[in-house]
Amino acid sequence: MKKSVLAALVLGASLAVTGCFDKQEAAQKVETAKEAATNAATEVKDSAKQAVVEVKEAASNAMDSVKLAAEEAKNSTVEKVSEMKDATVAKVEETKDAAVAKIEEMSNAASDKMAEVKDAAEAKKDAAVAKIEEMTNTVSDKAVEMKDATVAKVEEAKEATVAKMEEMKNMASDKAAEIKDAAALKIDEAKEAMSSMKEAAAEKAADAAEAVKDATK
Repeated sequence: MKKSVLAALVLGASLAVTGCFDKQEAAQKVETAKEAATNAATEVKDSAKQAVVEVKEAASNAMDSVKLAAEEAKNSTVEKVSEMKDATVAKVEETKDAAVAKIEEMSNAASDKMAEVKDAAEAKKDAAVAKIEEMTNTVSDKAVEMKDATVAKVEEAKEATVAKMEEMKNMASDKAAEIKDAAALKIDEAKEAMSSMKEAAAEKAADAAEAVKDATK
């Protein structure tokens, strides 16, 4: 189409330049130019119609493609949403099952721990009771031992006191006998001394009387 228009323009320009041709030749060329212009216009018109048809067909095809793409996108989106929904449901179900299992595990662990604590408390209680009984028995045994030792010590002290008192009594008796004997000896000695003094005094008195008698003669 563009080539025909260009040819017509070139032909018109040639006619304008070559004004020296004769009229017949000019008329033929004008007629030829008209036919060329008519043909060019017809060709342009047909080309335009064909272009319009092609544009309409292309637009229709584009619309169909757009519709098809939109339908495919919708279907793909629906499928994707369905897949995401199923995946989400599966994930939620999996999470729920995992949570339930974890809760059961924690519950069982707590029950086991409570049982262990209870058993440990029972064991500690039994151990404490046994220890208290052992300490009570030990204290009782120690008290009995201390009582027996105290009684034995008191009995020993009593026997030692009695023995000491008996010893002191015997010593006192011996001392009293010694004192008594010594006193008797002292008394005898005093009696003998008194007797000797008495005899000496008598002799002295006799001598004095004899002297007085001799003096008075």
